[in-house]
Amino acid sequence: MGGKAKSTERTALDVYVDCLRGHLAIETRAVENALSDLPACEQQARLSARLEQDLTMGRSHVNEITIILARHGHHPPVPHETVSSVLSTVSSFLHGGDDDDILQRTLKTVGYRAHQLASFETLIRLASRLGFAEDVKILTCLRDEEITSADWLGANLTSIIDDYIDAL
Repeated sequence: MGGKAKSTERTALDVYVDCLRGHLAIETRAVENALSDLPACEQQARLSARLEQDLTMGRSHVNEITIILARHGHHPPVPHETVSSVLSTVSSFLHGGDDDDILQRTLKTVGYRAHQLASFETLIRLASRLGFAEDVKILTCLRDEEITSADWLGANLTSIIDDYIDAL
């Protein structure tokens, strides 16, 4: 009476799976961003090396989130690295990247990291509430890796800016 039929009501598991899918999209986009940023950052050795590490980490995170989704009977809705990211990467390599964008790319990465971390916190809380202890363990590890990367970026932001200015 006045309520939705039970079959159409969203459950906490539905919300969790939707958030996992959303996070998979976030991680996939982070991989795409790293791929397109690599050519522009190759002149800054430390930043380029960190970006390579972040690319490896991002691909690992995509894999782990995919495994968690599969464990709950769901599969990723899209390929991990889209055709558009491949085209963007090829274009960046052909044009040698745009060095003028290093500062903007770095700022974008800082903002994107905050989004990733908030998403991880949401997933960890949902998994905890649902009693998915193994998911909490994995998601916490992934979040901690992301925090380490964000901390590196914060600690090195000044030197990234200095290196950029010195190269002008």
